[in-house]
Amino acid sequence: MKVFALTFAYNESFLLPRWAAYYGSQLGLENLFVLDHGSSDLSTIGLGRVNIIKAPRTPFDDVRKANFATYQHAALLQYYDAGFVMDVDEFIVADPEKYKNLREFVDKTEAEALACVGLELCHIRSLEPEYSESLPLLFQRAHALFDSWICKRSFARKAIRFGGGCHTSDQPVVFDENLYLIHLKNFDYKFRLVRQQITAGWEYAGEFGVHARRSAEYVNTIFDGFDARVSAGLVTQEFTFKKELDMCRERTVVNPSGEYDFNLHGGFQSAEMHVLPTHFRGLF
Repeated sequence: MKVFALTFAYNESFLLPRWAAYYGSQLGLENLFVLDHGSSDLSTIGLGRVNIIKAPRTPFDDVRKANFATYQHAALLQYYDAGFVMDVDEFIVADPEKYKNLREFVDKTEAEALACVGLELCHIRSLEPEYSESLPLLFQRAHALFDSWICKRSFARKAIRFGGGCHTSDQPVVFDENLYLIHLKNFDYKFRLVRQQITAGWEYAGEFGVHARRSAEYVNTIFDGFDARVSAGLVTQEFTFKKELDMCRERTVVNPSGEYDFNLHGGFQSAEMHVLPTHFRGLF
């Protein structure tokens, strides 16, 4: 079973090596593909057998990005059996109690295209110190929110059309409850503050990237919300998401672009923080 992973990067000196290390352990470095959108920080050097596709720097355009994902994914399927598409801060996990790695998951699933169970990894500042490079990330962060916006259509074994950000696709919504997408945008408060300043300085085509251009106060509101949930006792050890996935299915409509969409009128999060199972620790 030949399986690839495709991502996008621009000056990702922190995230890209970690993305390559994780997906390399799951699929093999030689099966990883990175669209380098004009990096100037040497972050795409030293990644071993990872395949780097160079593109000139242009203003961020989510339509172009989705089109590239669609065409490149379809092209690679001429040589691979299946593939994953994700952003560089998105780590797709097949439940490690049931699967050795993503390749084994793909080998066993019969699904042609899947949406992931979307989890926003959260830094609870009242409980967890700042991130340290001395330990794997999941040894330092234990709380996640289900977020419908993170339930991305990241896997397919046939050519499909990806919508913007892979939030939608032209395939009916199908979940596998053992396939998670863990989003690292908010894994550390200080990292997010710095990241927000960086993305606010990018050039954008049209109205794309509105959330990436917001102020530090916006970031503070997000992390204050995380802390408030924990302070209110809204934390659960339960790690099943049937109710949330059923809500996604019920909310699904075909949007004006002809894609299956459960966030057309806005997304939603779980009320409670979910504690990651201990067998997830050490994955990355």
